[in-house]
Amino acid sequence: MEAMHIEDSFKIISVTGAHSGVGKTTLCAVLLENLKNFGGIKFTKTSLYTSVVNDINILSEDGKDTAIFLKAGAEKVIWIQSPGGDELEDALNVALAKMTGLKGVVVEGNSPLVFLKPHLIIFIIGPNGEVKPSALEVCRKADIIVINSETKISDLSLLPPELQEHSKIFWIDLLGKKGEIDKFIACSKQYIE
Repeated sequence: MEAMHIEDSFKIISVTGAHSGVGKTTLCAVLLENLKNFGGIKFTKTSLYTSVVNDINILSEDGKDTAIFLKAGAEKVIWIQSPGGDELEDALNVALAKMTGLKGVVVEGNSPLVFLKPHLIIFIIGPNGEVKPSALEVCRKADIIVINSETKISDLSLLPPELQEHSKIFWIDLLGKKGEIDKFIACSKQYIE
């Protein structure tokens, strides 16, 4: 399959999350600020159509998540919009092909994980431990868990049982850009070096 050859040519980091608004885009930006020669793929679920956007004028528009990726230092950025299924797989193949020549790519979104074999899967959860039902399977696959909270959560019992035994859990206040960021980056780099 074509995607397997493409995926073998660079490192893939999959950034997934418990629900929308949990901080996936911000965490992607943190990664892109700290990883050189990496690109970013943003996935947005749509109801009717699939598109692969690499027009820099669209990607760099203020307020777009793709602009955040670019500002963070992504070498290339692609925005995939898709309802999922085979159309998403085809769109991912196109997007990944555009990333050749880079050391790696950060892919934001839960749905792309179905079609990828990333070197690192990161799952973000908020301080209340809420996980939408469709994200439970994703969190079971995670290599690293990030708790996005203004204060460090020491009582991990509020996390879903799937996460409570996880050995690599980091606390990061993504809005305040504080917490265990350095430890998280160092751990992440172990998966892609």
